[in-house]
Amino acid sequence: MSATPPVRIRPTDDPPSACPLVGRWRIARSVRDHRRGENATFAGWATIGADPAASGQLLWHEEGELVSGAHRGAAHRTMRIVPAGDAWEVRFADGRPFHSLDLAGGACTVVHLCSPDRYDGAFILRTADDLTVRWRVHGPAKGLEIVSDYRRAPDG
Repeated sequence: MSATPPVRIRPTDDPPSACPLVGRWRIARSVRDHRRGENATFAGWATIGADPAASGQLLWHEEGELVSGAHRGAAHRTMRIVPAGDAWEVRFADGRPFHSLDLAGGACTVVHLCSPDRYDGAFILRTADDLTVRWRVHGPAKGLEIVSDYRRAPDG
């Protein structure tokens, strides 16, 4: 097991390449839909690295397989991590803001309001090789709990 990293993710302290999230990660994600009583899983890879199109920014790309009921198929998403003052901001691929990200203390909580829904998130960087992201989604038609466990790949 790796020792706890010196977590420094503030853009004013480190260049993006020094961000402790940079690298290749194995993802195991579970999605629990409390309203429908259904479960889904996602297994795949995340690659976080410099954005070749935007200096000082990072790309967070995930790809893998989604299994939900009888559906089994490929899934992917891309997000951007951009400097925002003394912390970072995660944005959707199209540039819309998603949430802040300040892991200077190794963990943070975040909120994303997507009317009429509310996404409450928690990021926990336990070690340099172990990240957990939890989301609770509440809204008129939503009641989700999403847990993503990221483990750094040996070559990551």
